[in-house]
Amino acid sequence: MSAGENGNNATSSVVSPQDDKSENLHIGISDVAKKAGVSIGTVSNYLNYPSRVSDRLKLKIQSAIETLGYVRTQKRHNGEHQLGMPVIGYIMADIENYLFTSIFEGIQEICDANDMEVIGVHALQDKDRQSELVRMLCQMNVDGLLISSVNDSQDDVAFARAAGIPSIMIDHLNPLITDDHCTVLKNDEAAGEIAARELIRTGCEKLAYVAHLSDFQAIRNRQRGIEKALEDFKNASFTVIDSGGVLFQDGYEIGKAIESMDEETRPNGIIAGTDRIATGIITAIVDGGKLRIPEDVSIIGTEGDHLETDSPRSLTVVSSPGIDMGRKAMEQMLDEITNTAGHIHSTQLLMPTLERRGSTRQ
Repeated sequence: MSAGENGNNATSSVVSPQDDKSENLHIGISDVAKKAGVSIGTVSNYLNYPSRVSDRLKLKIQSAIETLGYVRTQKRHNGEHQLGMPVIGYIMADIENYLFTSIFEGIQEICDANDMEVIGVHALQDKDRQSELVRMLCQMNVDGLLISSVNDSQDDVAFARAAGIPSIMIDHLNPLITDDHCTVLKNDEAAGEIAARELIRTGCEKLAYVAHLSDFQAIRNRQRGIEKALEDFKNASFTVIDSGGVLFQDGYEIGKAIESMDEETRPNGIIAGTDRIATGIITAIVDGGKLRIPEDVSIIGTEGDHLETDSPRSLTVVSSPGIDMGRKAMEQMLDEITNTAGHIHSTQLLMPTLERRGSTRQ
């Protein structure tokens, strides 16, 4: 059964502007989980399968719900999914990247509130696999398709549209086809600019951008943001270092290379393309014992990954709004499914936030 045939499921959470609970609609289970200090899955079990949650955790979750004013817009019948409920497909470029898993959390949160289900699949950063997954989900007749693309996916969007399935791009913009679908982006240029300005503000004048120089829009956009910030600081220098990959070990190798540089050429402010690269750099420098963080080298990540337990120094990050991106994308999808005649395609750009921690100077 499509969403159009089962409209009650898709529209039951729509709240009029006069509803006095409307101000709490953007407080979701991820917020409750963070407040209670538990996982999103535990909150979901509390709401749908309370027998699976201990009494101690129930008290913590209930307290968080009351403090935040969380309002559940729709409950499942008898704790079970309805047969024929609408299904959304989400294709992730890289399941090891926190951005995409947090986007998935935001999507699932809105789906849970509207008695919908989401199927998440992994493209393995492979364009051909992504196209295969698009066709598989379309053959399953999903009610909507969300794509965090490997690269430009004009053909995939066209395939979904030909199948009558609305599609939304997340974290990738193709200006040639924005009139055909909605897009939700994070402002990566702003992320680069915020990181650069923070390092310069705290006394770093030799900046380096350490990233895997690939075709990802996010990597290029962050570099543009750094370069934009440097236009206001003529005394600051800037170099780009290709990490050769996006993982911890790639950062570790770069960290060892940075440690071996002489003081004249060594950067004292590093912006990392991924938080895993940043954590690898920090670990290599701490292991080497020659340099101090942040006194000699300050380091900022640009994702907001949950890596605190893996890093010997708490990582300052420009955090991506992944959960909000998932929420916004799913809200757009709901409108497109339920308001086919009046829906207007749009591009939404969400701002990152700076979270100061121990890897940068105060």
